[in-house]
Amino acid sequence: MPGTARLAPAAGASIIAPMKTLLRALAALSFAVPGLAAAEDTDGLQNDANNPLTPKMAVMAHNYVQPVLSGQPGSGTNQLFMRGLLPHDALGVDQLMRASLPVISNAWAPHHAANGIGDLTVYDMAIHRFDRNKIGVGPLLVAPTASSPALGSGKWQGGLQTVISLPHKWGLTAALTSYQQAFDGSLQTLTVQPLVFYNLDNGYYLRSSGISTFDLGRSSVVPIGLGLGRVFERPGGKVLNLFIEPQYSVVQTGIGVPSFQVFAGLVLQIPVKTPARP
Repeated sequence: MPGTARLAPAAGASIIAPMKTLLRALAALSFAVPGLAAAEDTDGLQNDANNPLTPKMAVMAHNYVQPVLSGQPGSGTNQLFMRGLLPHDALGVDQLMRASLPVISNAWAPHHAANGIGDLTVYDMAIHRFDRNKIGVGPLLVAPTASSPALGSGKWQGGLQTVISLPHKWGLTAALTSYQQAFDGSLQTLTVQPLVFYNLDNGYYLRSSGISTFDLGRSSVVPIGLGLGRVFERPGGKVLNLFIEPQYSVVQTGIGVPSFQVFAGLVLQIPVKTPARP
């Protein structure tokens, strides 16, 4: 989940620099105009690429630019997350492990700046199937790896992560929820992320994936997004997924939550060969 900095980096050029690589890749989205008709295939390429419970290894670069923070004029943040997803079957149970780290985390205010890495989040879920639908449940751990107090909580946290995915002929719906609490009890956070993907022609899709965050007793933010993505098949069964999604916060309480943000990403899925079980 993207963080909300209390302070935050300074020059306008530093806001754009971490996004240059992503923006060059996302330019591929403009090469063609997607058709308006929905593709009707519950197991199609787009659904597989966007399903958070697809059992493929994945490398993700997700960037959040938050140029407007509630109650902090002239402040903003930029976070580039590197995320990895690894399917495995430890103890004979299908599982997905994901690690997420803000490797470039910037926060800026009129008289303050912070640059560095953020907190590391890891979760591991057991996956259960119900026909074409899937649900994942497992423990979550947050390590206080942030290089500045403005870029992380400074606290070890534990919690629970759940994911449910429902494929449809027209696309995919899913929901991610997490609850995490500091080990000293001083911080409690609930996040809810509904996902809606509507498939178009030529690998394009429409998307909405805002993460509602409730820092219990302190602040809350509920963003609504609408974006465009495109999925490409690559040699060797690899899949490349590019997208960009502006998000506006329809609910904002507390200081330092984003009023508006742009979420952009690049995801590479890699099939994993697993030995057959006896």
